[in-house]
Amino acid sequence: MRALTKSRFKLALECPNKLYYTKKDEYANNKQGNPFLEALASGGFQVEELAKLHYPDGILIEDKKSVGAYDYKEKIEETNMLLKRENVVIFEAAFQFENLFIRVDILEKKGNHINLIEVKSKSFYSSDCDYEFVGIRGGIEKSWAPYLFDVAFQKYVIEKSFPEFTVIPFLMLADKDKTTTIEGLNQLFRVTKDTDNRTGIEPKISKLENPDKESVLSKVDVSYVINGIESGKHRILKEYEFEDSIQLFAKAYKEDRFFDYDLNFQACNKCEFKTGNDSQNLLSGFKECFSKKMDWKEDDFEEPNAFEIWKLHYTKLIKFQELGLLKLEDIDDELLKPKRESKPILDGMTSFERQLVQKEKATEKDFEPKVLKGKLKAEIDCWNFPLNFIDFEASVSPLPFYAGQKPYEKVVFQFSHHIYNEDGSIVHANEYININAGEFPNYQFVRELKLALDQNNGTVFQFSPYENSTLNQVKVQLEKSNEPDRAELIAFIKSLTTPPKSTDYKGEIWKPSRGMVDLCEVIKAYYYNPYTRGSNSIKAILPAIFETSQFIRNKYTNPISDININSYNFSPDKIWLKIENGKVVDPYKSLDKPFKDWDENFERVSDIEEINDGGAAMTAYGLAQYTDMKDDERDFIKSALLKYCELDTLAMVMVYEHLKEMIVKK
Repeated sequence: MRALTKSRFKLALECPNKLYYTKKDEYANNKQGNPFLEALASGGFQVEELAKLHYPDGILIEDKKSVGAYDYKEKIEETNMLLKRENVVIFEAAFQFENLFIRVDILEKKGNHINLIEVKSKSFYSSDCDYEFVGIRGGIEKSWAPYLFDVAFQKYVIEKSFPEFTVIPFLMLADKDKTTTIEGLNQLFRVTKDTDNRTGIEPKISKLENPDKESVLSKVDVSYVINGIESGKHRILKEYEFEDSIQLFAKAYKEDRFFDYDLNFQACNKCEFKTGNDSQNLLSGFKECFSKKMDWKEDDFEEPNAFEIWKLHYTKLIKFQELGLLKLEDIDDELLKPKRESKPILDGMTSFERQLVQKEKATEKDFEPKVLKGKLKAEIDCWNFPLNFIDFEASVSPLPFYAGQKPYEKVVFQFSHHIYNEDGSIVHANEYININAGEFPNYQFVRELKLALDQNNGTVFQFSPYENSTLNQVKVQLEKSNEPDRAELIAFIKSLTTPPKSTDYKGEIWKPSRGMVDLCEVIKAYYYNPYTRGSNSIKAILPAIFETSQFIRNKYTNPISDININSYNFSPDKIWLKIENGKVVDPYKSLDKPFKDWDENFERVSDIEEINDGGAAMTAYGLAQYTDMKDDERDFIKSALLKYCELDTLAMVMVYEHLKEMIVKK
């Protein structure tokens, strides 16, 4: 049976055409294998298992191992038998109506009343949720819409299957007003992978003694929002009534038919069915849509288009769609101009000016970087040697790692610190990591960072506001702590950071004496490299610099021992810039796999394949918290994390060297 499930229904609400491409191996899907998305999904599975402990008498409809097609009938029959009871709680209850099929996270039956409980790892504040789901103007909040339509879909299928039931819909969510009294709550729900690489959870706890204090989940009745969805008041696809959308999607999916929905440039921009450098001859659903709907040929896809433009407001895509424009060569500069231009953080290019530079470079096929040399030089001249480049790694999870923490409270476990001296020498000066199970690292992290940066009075650099916001979150933790040196550590943090800029922030305002310079903001203000195609991520900037900088190429194609760069984690013969088949090798993708040298005769707890981005680092920290992990396995993870973080700060040094190169370049 080709069943429209709740996940496929949500996918269709993004774009009905996606139904044709989903779960087909021949099509590329950029959401598969994404470390950050996988980390989020793992947190969701953990939350579901904790939610079940709120209902100790619940009965699970298990997914039994079977060969061949998914056994819908067996699960439905088992559910129907349990529903004959007057009162029952069922986990993963199965319902089918026509070719609609759902599994309900938690179903609580009391007579003919059904509490439908959808468990999500998304967070909220239970003390202040009057306008959490529906805004003050009466519209459904965009970030909650997919979850609420998911619940509405489940309610629809249950009511169609059992019209005699009265269904009350709930969300069970991570509540940021709650803390846990359980030390190591997160680790009690172990993320596992089966032989088919499917994620599962192995609980290490069978019951909660006091759910109100131990759990960080809260249940909220969302009936009023679901009523609005059912009535058509709230819509995602404006042209369809709720029930009509279900029937249309179900029919198209059952027939395995391309829906032929009109292109929506906002959705197309985020489409996951695109091919990239790693697609290995897979088909592109994105290309097929544009070929069918806009009659694009292969050459059209090679032309630069508006999806590439940095920081393009969604209203511009709406306007371009109305005009039938997407290729940059067809878009007049005035169409990019915003109604009002926000003031840039630094005295450089405005967002609009940068967009025009990107458009011009792309349409002219000009790959020479654009640099505001005078302004960039003035900025650089303000910096004080030695220059300090720092990068942090932290983990957040819906289920806290430590007692007293709230959902998604940050645990910062690692930093790397490079120093660039006035004579041009580069030193990997300091690093810190603590991934030991059960050891809260945040306060010692700040102590070690203070020791590192107190070595000199030079300018300190971050890349993006991440380090600033992370330190501010630790500041809040310190203020509530009993650490004997908390005043000293808070003063140190305030010397580096600026206060949160959120409009919701009502706390202390201060001015840092040694405020960090955001190297990413420097890039955005004074420099544009066409090879980045609008991205300002350091993982896009660094390969782009490798493509364009002769100085960087001449230097970093040599072993680090030959260019007088020390390293705590790489051998002296390490070469950072390699060219294979005429193409620059992405240095992040050249990092060794964590267990490359592991003796496979010995079992290990973790299964992480690579650590070369923040999502993977976050996952690695969670794995390292397993208390039964042997020290040697944890050391392999630690080694990979240290290498990744060191590359991040060395990459910042390379960015600085390139900027310095550009201001003297003729």
